[in-house]
Amino acid sequence: MEAYVEPHLRWRLLGQEDVAEVENFRSQLEALDNSVLSGMASAIMDTDLLPADGMAVGGWDAYDSLSAFGVSFIASTDPLRIYVMGGVHPVHRHMLVGTSLLRWQVERARHWRDANHPDQPMWLGCYAEIGRPGLERVALKLGFTAERYYYDLHRDLSRPLAVPRSPGIDVAGFRAEDSEAVRVLHNLCFQAIGGSEVLREVWDARLADPAFRPDWSFIARDGDRIIGYAMSAVDGEENGGWTERFGVHPDYRRRGILLALLGHCLHAMRASGCTEAGIGIDTPDGLGLSRLAGELDYTTRDAVALLSRVV
Repeated sequence: MEAYVEPHLRWRLLGQEDVAEVENFRSQLEALDNSVLSGMASAIMDTDLLPADGMAVGGWDAYDSLSAFGVSFIASTDPLRIYVMGGVHPVHRHMLVGTSLLRWQVERARHWRDANHPDQPMWLGCYAEIGRPGLERVALKLGFTAERYYYDLHRDLSRPLAVPRSPGIDVAGFRAEDSEAVRVLHNLCFQAIGGSEVLREVWDARLADPAFRPDWSFIARDGDRIIGYAMSAVDGEENGGWTERFGVHPDYRRRGILLALLGHCLHAMRASGCTEAGIGIDTPDGLGLSRLAGELDYTTRDAVALLSRVV
């Protein structure tokens, strides 16, 4: 099967023999761009998601150097969901190579769907870094829209903080005997946004990991009922903390409970000598970040949008 994307590069479909060259090219892009998308690309390519047949393409320049690539991964077939990703060397970006590449990926995905899953709606998704509008601008022009936003927030713990309160709600340190109730609440909180269930063995394994810090983790109660949680761990280095799982029961939201939980986490991290704390937030509209910034003094370090289109 031949592949033609645009006239500036020599294009062909990628095979197993090209894996090392693609990895080397991705490393070059990571060094050149210093982009958070490089890490997300690595995470996707390191999973067991399968590249769709005939939807991995590379473009070589006149010096026979790989200068662009695109790969589409099948996330599921029922429903049909495909992630598209790739990269273009900065030297060639002004030639609209990226626009042509994404257009090719959309059309090739459509042909693949028609051959393998005819008449089935197909969801296509790609990630774009906020603040670097190139990919987002191209994707929007091709019919993609923003579905969710992902923010990497950090808080400088060298500055003091006031821990917010939520009237009528008790916040206390996490206890091992509360683990299963918190896991059930976590799954409830995330099922509404399509999150997959965290199985008990996976949950227990994380709590047994040395990086997990129960002394930086807190739960919120209304009487005897657990209605919120914030679970924290060491963030790579000894002087950093990261709140990795958190949520509030849908019936108790918009009461400042999450702010109170996170405030306790930050206070505990600071008391332990941490100089910085972080948290990852995903949201469909970006709302709510202003309260984290205003009341807890978090600042945005990285931000990514998930762009999607249904064919």
